[in-house]
Amino acid sequence: MISIAIANQKGGCGKTTLTFHLGNLFAMDNKKTILIDIDPQGNLTSCFIKDLQEENNIRLIFEGKKPIPKEVGSNLFLIGSDITLSKYEADAKLENFFRLNHFLKNQDFDITLIDTPPSLGLFTSNALLCANYVLIPLDLSKFSLLGLADLLTSTEKVKEATGRDLKILGIVFPMVQERLLFYKDVREELNKKYMEFAFNTIIPESVKVRECIASGKPIFSVLPEHKVSLAYRSLYEEIRGRLDYEGKLS
Repeated sequence: MISIAIANQKGGCGKTTLTFHLGNLFAMDNKKTILIDIDPQGNLTSCFIKDLQEENNIRLIFEGKKPIPKEVGSNLFLIGSDITLSKYEADAKLENFFRLNHFLKNQDFDITLIDTPPSLGLFTSNALLCANYVLIPLDLSKFSLLGLADLLTSTEKVKEATGRDLKILGIVFPMVQERLLFYKDVREELNKKYMEFAFNTIIPESVKVRECIASGKPIFSVLPEHKVSLAYRSLYEEIRGRLDYEGKLS
């Protein structure tokens, strides 16, 4: 099983939208895929279901129990989250950092995608401590590259402390107005500092994405020729290529 944490400690950078669409693409590619929502806001969960059942709640792993993956599509499963998860956020005893890792060891999936909260606390640490890869979405703000440096440092610390081979899968802009001069400046700085991680594909911003998610569907299922749909498929091929290179996904 390949586990990918979608992480950035800054909010509003498109983590959930990216996780939702990539999860659907992996599933459509005949990969048995599980999505883990480990953010107390539960935004990824709300993309699929209105009312989260207790048996499907990620909170259970912090209570010594095992949540049941909920089937939300062909080859696609979800462990959801809601605000009740937040009560464990400050419970920083050592065993709590490895709860997700222990849970996933007993799961039979090809791909795990983990949507993380906008912080580097307990829940994001759980994701990093069980992931093979980290996928980093960036937004267009003056703080984006500063936050990126912090996340890369945290990733290195996890590798050093655990001896795990945690890799950066890549850095992507998932909500871009390409004509903005500020985007060009941020992209240029990203290429200077982190060229080896940057994906070529960017995801254009469009209100159609939000409209499709509101109906529970990825944009490429509703508008297959839309520029955002084409961009997501292009990004997926880039991701596949990086995973193929490691010999882990065919």
